[in-house]
Amino acid sequence: MGGTSVWFGWLALALAMTCRSISGFLLEGSPSSFAQFPRWVPGANGSLEFEFLTQEPSGLFLYTDDGGSYEFFEVKLIEGSVRLHYNLGGGARLLTVGRGLNDGRWHRVKVSRRHDKTQLTVDGVSEFRSAKALDHEFGSPASNSFVYVGGLPELVSRQVGARLTLPVVTLEPRFAGQIRQLVYTGVDGIPRTQDMVASQGVWMEGRHGDCDQHDPCMNGGRCYSSGHGPLCDCSLVNYEGPNCEKERPSEEATFRGREYLWWDLRRIGGQPLASQHDQLSLSFKTRHPAGVLFFTGHGKDYVNVALREGGVLVTLDMGGDPLKVTVRPDKVRFDDNQWHTVTVHRTVKEINGHTSFCTLSVSVDGLYTEKGTTAGPFSQLSSSRIHLAGADVPALLPGAETRSNFVGCLRKVEYRADSVRLDLIRMAREGNPLLHVSGKLDFMCLEVEAGDPVSFTTQESYLVLPSWEAPRQGSISFKMRTTEANGLLMFNSGSVSSQGDFFALELLEGHIYLHLNLGSGSRKVKATNRRVDDGWWHEVTLNRDSQAGRITVDEGANDFTTPGDSHQLDLDGALYVGGAGNGINVPPELWSGRLGLGYVGCMRDLVINGQAADLASYAKKQDSGSIVRFCHSDGGSCSSSPCLHSGECKAGWGRFICDCSHTSYVGPTCGKNAATLHFDGSQYVRVTAGEESSTQAEDIAFRFRTNRPVGLLLTTTSGVSSDKLELALQSGRLRLTVKLGDRDKVMYAGNGLNDQQWHSVKLTRRATQISLQTDKDPPTIEHTMGRHSILEYRDIHIGMVSSNTSTSWRPSSTFLAPSSTLSSTPLASSASSSSSPSQVPVPAFIGEMQSFYMNGNYLFEMARSGHVDRLEVTATFTKGPQVIHHPVTFKSKSAFVALPQLKAYASTNIYFQFKTLEPTGLIMYNGGKGHDFLALELVNGHIHLVFNLGSHPVKVRDNNKVALNDNKWHVVTVSRPSPRQHTLMVDDNIATATNGAGDENLDLQGFLYLGGVPPEMYTSLPRHVMSKTGFEGCLASLDLNGEAPDPAGKDVPIISNRVFAGCDGPSTKCHRNACANGGTCVQQWNSYSCNCDMTSYTGPTCSDESTAYEFGRGTGIMSFKYPQGRWPDSRRDLLAVGFMTQQEDAVVLRLDSANSNDYMELEIVDGNIFMVYNMGTEDHPIGDVTTKVNDGLYHVVRFIRTGPNATIQIDDYKVFSKNPSENVQLSDLKVLKKLRSRIWHGHQLSVFNAQSHLQIGGRRSRRSTDIERPFMGVMSGLVLNGEHPLDLAAERDPRLEVEGDVHLLLRLPRGLPSEGRQTEFNPWQRTPPLPGPSPGEGDDLVFSGAGSGCDMDDEDECIPVFDTGSGDDLITPVYIPPTLPPISKPPPHAFIPDVDVGGSRQPCDDEEDCYIGSGSGEFNTDGGVMPDGDSGGDDIEVEFPVTNHPMLAPDVIHSEEHEPTHYNKNKDPGSGPTTTGSTLAFTSSSTTSTTSPPTRPPMKGSNTKPTATSYPPSLPQPSPPTYDYYDEYTDFTEEEFPKKPTVIKEDPPDLHSEAAGGVALIISIIAGALIIIILIILLVLKFKGRQDGNYKVDQTKNYEGIPTMPTPMINGQGNGNIKPGDRRPVKKQSKDVKEWYV
Repeated sequence: MGGTSVWFGWLALALAMTCRSISGFLLEGSPSSFAQFPRWVPGANGSLEFEFLTQEPSGLFLYTDDGGSYEFFEVKLIEGSVRLHYNLGGGARLLTVGRGLNDGRWHRVKVSRRHDKTQLTVDGVSEFRSAKALDHEFGSPASNSFVYVGGLPELVSRQVGARLTLPVVTLEPRFAGQIRQLVYTGVDGIPRTQDMVASQGVWMEGRHGDCDQHDPCMNGGRCYSSGHGPLCDCSLVNYEGPNCEKERPSEEATFRGREYLWWDLRRIGGQPLASQHDQLSLSFKTRHPAGVLFFTGHGKDYVNVALREGGVLVTLDMGGDPLKVTVRPDKVRFDDNQWHTVTVHRTVKEINGHTSFCTLSVSVDGLYTEKGTTAGPFSQLSSSRIHLAGADVPALLPGAETRSNFVGCLRKVEYRADSVRLDLIRMAREGNPLLHVSGKLDFMCLEVEAGDPVSFTTQESYLVLPSWEAPRQGSISFKMRTTEANGLLMFNSGSVSSQGDFFALELLEGHIYLHLNLGSGSRKVKATNRRVDDGWWHEVTLNRDSQAGRITVDEGANDFTTPGDSHQLDLDGALYVGGAGNGINVPPELWSGRLGLGYVGCMRDLVINGQAADLASYAKKQDSGSIVRFCHSDGGSCSSSPCLHSGECKAGWGRFICDCSHTSYVGPTCGKNAATLHFDGSQYVRVTAGEESSTQAEDIAFRFRTNRPVGLLLTTTSGVSSDKLELALQSGRLRLTVKLGDRDKVMYAGNGLNDQQWHSVKLTRRATQISLQTDKDPPTIEHTMGRHSILEYRDIHIGMVSSNTSTSWRPSSTFLAPSSTLSSTPLASSASSSSSPSQVPVPAFIGEMQSFYMNGNYLFEMARSGHVDRLEVTATFTKGPQVIHHPVTFKSKSAFVALPQLKAYASTNIYFQFKTLEPTGLIMYNGGKGHDFLALELVNGHIHLVFNLGSHPVKVRDNNKVALNDNKWHVVTVSRPSPRQHTLMVDDNIATATNGAGDENLDLQGFLYLGGVPPEMYTSLPRHVMSKTGFEGCLASLDLNGEAPDPAGKDVPIISNRVFAGCDGPSTKCHRNACANGGTCVQQWNSYSCNCDMTSYTGPTCSDESTAYEFGRGTGIMSFKYPQGRWPDSRRDLLAVGFMTQQEDAVVLRLDSANSNDYMELEIVDGNIFMVYNMGTEDHPIGDVTTKVNDGLYHVVRFIRTGPNATIQIDDYKVFSKNPSENVQLSDLKVLKKLRSRIWHGHQLSVFNAQSHLQIGGRRSRRSTDIERPFMGVMSGLVLNGEHPLDLAAERDPRLEVEGDVHLLLRLPRGLPSEGRQTEFNPWQRTPPLPGPSPGEGDDLVFSGAGSGCDMDDEDECIPVFDTGSGDDLITPVYIPPTLPPISKPPPHAFIPDVDVGGSRQPCDDEEDCYIGSGSGEFNTDGGVMPDGDSGGDDIEVEFPVTNHPMLAPDVIHSEEHEPTHYNKNKDPGSGPTTTGSTLAFTSSSTTSTTSPPTRPPMKGSNTKPTATSYPPSLPQPSPPTYDYYDEYTDFTEEEFPKKPTVIKEDPPDLHSEAAGGVALIISIIAGALIIIILIILLVLKFKGRQDGNYKVDQTKNYEGIPTMPTPMINGQGNGNIKPGDRRPVKKQSKDVKEWYV
């Protein structure tokens, strides 16, 4: 019974009954059974209680609500437990009590309220919850519904939108059992037994039903009694029939991507379904790898089940931590068009009153199971929304991991939420009022057009269909899907006799445009108002009738009318879909066709004039490699960072796109060196179009570098028009001139582009809109004047306009004259002009260009690959370093790799690198349809290209002169410049072959094999392939028609044994002694390199001295400044520096921030090294107090900071670490007070913001010019965060400024002289390099390193000016003391400098020539005179003053002379005693000009401040002074300056006899006399050749070669340009006088 008549029938029966108390009744549990009782109005304090008896595990006890707002009470039995589900305004709550209550016994249930507390009691066991609400009253007597027991009347169930607060209560199973003693307690607290108002399927207590005597129901069906005997309810089981005896067919439905099922209780004001346990079970079949399967949720709670990449992904969030479970077994995919069953279980277990534990289990086919758990403050999952197979915008569903709706078949979809069971497909078919169907759904499983959708995977792919026959009327419709913004969808050209008829559809900037020309004018229609590159299917429909038509995209329609009087569309030739073939002439207004932008995306359901076109069938017959069946959006992602060399990755449709425009590389992954051309002012590149070309759109991009402020970069010429597009440099700026018709447009971009740095240029024109951009600056966008938008040209000139241009009329490349020569009209502007101003010719470009891209073609790459048909190149290709990526090693001739089919249908572009020792082997093979194939093989050490387009095979052999199996990397490029021309380039040698008449397309199919083929295939290879074995060696850097697969990657279909990633050929590998001094060995493919940044050394093995500078006592400083606005923020800093000093207090270096108080300062305190750094909170000191660094020896400091934490190490001693806390440690407090640093308690920051200013050798505050705590000594090998400031100073980098007494050294000393004691210096503290001879080993002579002017360790190059009488070229020392103090005995083993590092000493063959200091270099002072020494003791302590020499221009040596300055005898702080009065001189040959030192700059505190020399940017900057360091810091102590000559041997005996003493006395007297004579000669020659003592250095001149006037190395410093490490011998000139000072 049902309907309104049933309802009124039962109501009449109820009124006819006497109002008597019902002590008990039986509910049969049928689909229509219920009992209705009066309204319950408990107020703020009330209760409801009843007793029940049943054997069924689940069923609805009672339900009542406030009439459809939000308050309700629902009491039900779930798996033998009583559940109270209620909402009193503070949100839904659940209370569950009891277990196993379906035991056939009576149980008592009571629901009571006390204001905000609600309690459920079952058999004396209670649970309660509190809920905050504005009003604790439950509804009102006027609006509250009846209390329904056992179920709801059918009439109420149908009106779920207007009558029920909890609509899903109608889905609860009906209660089957007995109920008695239903009692209400109201606000008065008096319990009242309630009388039944209406009922159906209710029997009085004590009556036995028909089912008690006979239960005919089978397979779990529920039996209930009726007036006609027992009946069976089969709604809860998968069976049907009168007795549930027949299995019910599974409910199925077909979804095509636009259909889905959904419900949303929010739209009808209903409360959500709440459950603690739920289960989803469904079966699916699909070919699509991604799509939404099922979603349910409410607010932030959700469960989302989807397909992704062929696997099942489930995401869940219940207010705790989100949970994600994925089932994707290895080598198993579920998008195989087979049935798969997914089961999802979710259970919640309450741990305490505030935290619950959720377990999620996902199983596919019962074979693959994954689980996940999460915890949080939740107790239930609320569900107000359900979606099956998708949504309007699936990406907006919470937890969405896919953007696609499901495409395929679903069946047997069942969702259980506690006791609610939803058979969704069946409910949709039966028209359940809660469930809605979107789209036209077929309730059966149909094949979803498996062959219809196709994917265009590259911009070069296209299909050729018959011409669109639509002379008077016609229609085209299709569906498309993509995420790429540009591409040609369709194009059909007109017949030969037509007047320009054509039809086209294109995608531009995400919008669809229609182009239609009937011969009397073109019409361009924008068909969309919103972008369609969103990854969803969009339907496009075009209908045309004569001149009128309508184009519709999805639901939006646009009407159009073609211009002119033509009514007929005369098309001829092919209809191109997805792009246009090579050589197809497209009209200029079709921008995507002109720019070479093919469509990349999916297309399906193509219908032409009402007839379906099978795109999949066309793709199979044509380009099955680039156009694949089905719609695939996977295949490329930027998440794996595929772009190399800082290329920028952009996501495309099923692919990634690498933007290499700001790099020096090209290729699909920026993995190939860009072709770089050098232009010398007379060279050019010319591109000939062959005939006049007309365009409305251009895309031009390239990179260039030059030091010239002017030069022509690009211009076009035409034979019939004055149109011009010209790019040039003018005053270091980029100038664009566009002339269309009679109007010019001039634009500028960039500034200072002639800085010899690489700059990128991007020019985009779309009709009258022009965008010009340099580097990463914002683009400049302007519009041209006038109505013209078409540019006509024939030739494109790069670098200069060649004289043999093919155009008959050629505009001259010109610049506008300076603004002063232009029109005096105030409105004159350089941005646009309609008249021709004064013009001057544009000079040819001098510099380099690379990565030249124009309208889809890389011109320089085409030229390098041999595409010479349209290119004339006279510029010179330069070579860069070879780049290797994704290498793979084939270690056996039977090894191979199978890749997807090569996409080479209409064009071929293959690039790879290889190296091997084997002369023969198959490198690449792809078979095809019929006779088509392509193979690359190595035959007798040469590459052979063999292919067949279907007519006959063609073989091309490389023309290299030597065999290629030399274990060196070689580059192979295979190209197809035209349909019949094929090129093979190996390294730089090109071989060309021409294919005869016949097919022009390469129809390949199957796998592309690399390294060989399976062994059984060699016998079936084409007979022209000679290889019978595979390739053994390394392959790398694959580029296959724009794709760069990894042959050893995880996505490769087949990889045989003996194939390994990397190149494991014969190579040099890292070993423990590869790098000296703690350098880090970096393994490369065929060698290794050493990273020396943290060693203070340089060279290939970190064993060479780095650039060193001397910081003298005259105070000096270096300043390095980062470019304005490019200050780096650093979370990690690395610093290494080597130094020698004797100071107890000095600042070594300091790094400051540009916009904060962040800084780092390396300083010496009490002879210990400290680094103090501050990241914005407080000063943190870290240092080594156990090691003194002011001992004059060489020390290396390594400092690493990561956030607030840091480590420091001196030499190879202990590493000290610093991990700052919020409170300052006591040890740090003492150091900070000593350093006068600020102290700040608080949170530690971690980023050094805006590093801008590095000071080396001291520090200078911003408000003072004095150098505080200057460093005095030697500094070498400074590296800070990868920067080498000392190297920059030596290279005259303009960012680094040198001031004061700072000088470049050619080599380091072994140490600084000790003060007040005799010391024999140790070798440098460094690790020995690789085995081999050290510099200087094997030398037979003790030589001079600095003052002689010799850069080589060969004394033969150093010829003395005059003969000393000894008969040799050794230096003869002369000692002239003013007074002879008592002579102390020299040590028996004096240290002789310039011996090998290992410390071995060479014996003296001539005692007269073996003096301490012989061959050592110079100790120079101002004027060549040593200061007087103190006469108070035996020891002579010497202070060596320092001079300051300005930096000079390269290769220029000027001479300066100044009067010598007498120095104060008092010691400077930290210096040794002052020495006066003694004079030491050595004499030797000279090959350099002479000079005297300038006046010494004042020390800190004087009025005169040291200044830095600056140079105009247009002039060559001078190099820093270069010195061979043998001046004041040498390998001598004071005792090593004897009062008389001393004989030195390998093991000299002690002198005890008087005869020996007498001999020594005679030798000293003779030597003294010789010195006096030589000194007199020197003085005479010096004053004779001396002129004016002051010379001005002309820094504007750049002299080449070596001046004829030699200059000595004064104080170890010469005003020359000698770079460190430059050891070229200086040829002998005249025998000029050379002064040596010691």
